[in-house]
Amino acid sequence: MDVKEVRELGKKLMELMMLDKPFVAVKLAKSKDEIPEGYEEPEKEMRHCEMIQKARLERKKLYATVDKHLCKGGAYALGVFRNPPEPLATGKLYVKLGNYINEDVAKKVVDAIPKVKEEIYATVYAPLDETDFIPDSIVFIGLPLYALRLVQALLYHQGIRFQADFAGIQSLCADAVAAVYVRKAPNMTLGCNGSRKYAEIKPEEVIVAFPVNKLKDVVEAIEKFRQIWSCH
Repeated sequence: MDVKEVRELGKKLMELMMLDKPFVAVKLAKSKDEIPEGYEEPEKEMRHCEMIQKARLERKKLYATVDKHLCKGGAYALGVFRNPPEPLATGKLYVKLGNYINEDVAKKVVDAIPKVKEEIYATVYAPLDETDFIPDSIVFIGLPLYALRLVQALLYHQGIRFQADFAGIQSLCADAVAAVYVRKAPNMTLGCNGSRKYAEIKPEEVIVAFPVNKLKDVVEAIEKFRQIWSCH
């Protein structure tokens, strides 16, 4: 699958699902050479979840090296930020934030969070229907009804149950990108305090993400659904 086909499928999927906001293509670039021409870094530090929203809501094409990642927890999960400080690595930060009862519980959760082991130079973002790269993760943010259709489409050819893995922290970074990158499998998440506060993920919105090799199958399934169901 080349970039042109990814774009076309991204546009078709958006039309089939009758969405007014695009899916977001996210790439974990291992070198500067992997960043498409014309993509810009934010002028100031931003969170990964905010950059996904920039691509989704404003159709921005951008990338961020470690210096532009405001949320180091997210950057750590994505492989951009290496050697994190002890409070982040051990989970003490999340005890302080009130997520967990004590450090032992927090460390269990932090140790289980999907993390990219390779060293990543930068994260790259674009609307899927305008992408200039092959994404490592395709991210959907929207209403549960559309998430349902998307999950059904992901299962259409497989005959299995969907496995959602999340912990209510690091949702757009670890759950929606790192997990998909590492496991080469779809995931679903409900957002986190940070993404809902800073990236303004709405109370009624959920997140589904999947690898690019599922894109053709998803579009084919949604086409079938449209022929049979009343997909509003």
